[in-house]
Amino acid sequence: MLGSILLLSCDTTNIDIISDDVSETVRSESNENNDQQINIDELLEEKETYELIDLIPVKRIAVLLPVTGRYSKVGKAIKEGIEMELKTFPNDVRPRLSIFDTGDNDINIREIYGELILGDFDFVIGPLKKELINKLILYSSESLPILTLNYASNLNRFKKKMYQFGLLPEDEAICIAEKSIIDGNNKASLIYPQNSWGKRIAESFSLRYEELGGKIIDEVIYGEDMNKINDSVKNLLKIEESIKRKNKIQNLLNIKLQYKPYIPNDLNTIFAVGTSKDMRLIKPQFNFNFAENIPFYSTSHIYNGVLDKENNKDLNDIKFCDIPWIYNEKNLSEKNIFLENLERRELLRFVALGIDSVKIIHNIERMQLDKSKYLDGNTGYLKLDDFNKIRRDLRIIKFRNGVAREIPF
Repeated sequence: MLGSILLLSCDTTNIDIISDDVSETVRSESNENNDQQINIDELLEEKETYELIDLIPVKRIAVLLPVTGRYSKVGKAIKEGIEMELKTFPNDVRPRLSIFDTGDNDINIREIYGELILGDFDFVIGPLKKELINKLILYSSESLPILTLNYASNLNRFKKKMYQFGLLPEDEAICIAEKSIIDGNNKASLIYPQNSWGKRIAESFSLRYEELGGKIIDEVIYGEDMNKINDSVKNLLKIEESIKRKNKIQNLLNIKLQYKPYIPNDLNTIFAVGTSKDMRLIKPQFNFNFAENIPFYSTSHIYNGVLDKENNKDLNDIKFCDIPWIYNEKNLSEKNIFLENLERRELLRFVALGIDSVKIIHNIERMQLDKSKYLDGNTGYLKLDDFNKIRRDLRIIKFRNGVAREIPF
């Protein structure tokens, strides 16, 4: 089950993406209610974005991506996004691409980097694999700017001309934790799969949620046997305890009572991690167990962008964070081509990653000079932090009548 979660849901865990660095941005020194309130107010402020003018001239771009091998589908989707964005440039200023295939497990990144230095390149996009990024940090100089499409392991090592960008699922967990607090829901129970992917997303949610004044009151970890999910939900909602109280009262009064289980009053948030298949089983169990009115939050891994009202009706009322490109009117014909292909529809978010990589390299100096503003990208509002990592602020999506629609933050 884990493999399908990671790749098909557009999570880059399957290429060894890391999560530890999330704490750099979500952990603050605020400690009392006043500071927490200030943070929440800031979340609601309108994002101030850059005007996309006077782009940095880039004539040649080297792209390091797996176009063969295990991750070739992801690599090719990113490459299509890069090419899609470059088509918007006039011919006389359109950068030329040189593709370096990093799909081989025995790839010599040091040798490739030597070729890049000797070549007349203005910028490098990639690589995608974390292990290659780790090596590239050791070998690279400050002479050639690089935008990686993943994050290095060692958070303390970064270079002035190396920028890191990717689709961290932790960005979504942080975003939806903020949305839950903004909605006024400050006591959460967690439900997530029994694997490292689920655990790290749940931990990212918890870290940000508690920083903003929320409290985690319970958690349930589910395994591959989804037949047991109803028991897990009952345990989380304390249904059996409610049934015992009802039976005790019935026995004392010697009458049959009309019964609705009591859900603990202190529970006002459910954060669940899983795929769309998982959530189509999990959310109905909450509804069945009289918890349909408890606000329910998740991540974009429950949605592939395909309009499917019948299958998605079980996801109704779930809120999650996602990239804006899935829901806006940009590149509609290109998006439809992906959505109509069963093997490629899960790769849409990687196409957006490729599009934004071109936007970033043309605006990186501006992002470095003014870190108070955002680049309005297809993968979210983008900002460069003090560690040369691109951070994403996302959009809020909610399922209504089987359709995922953007709603106000």
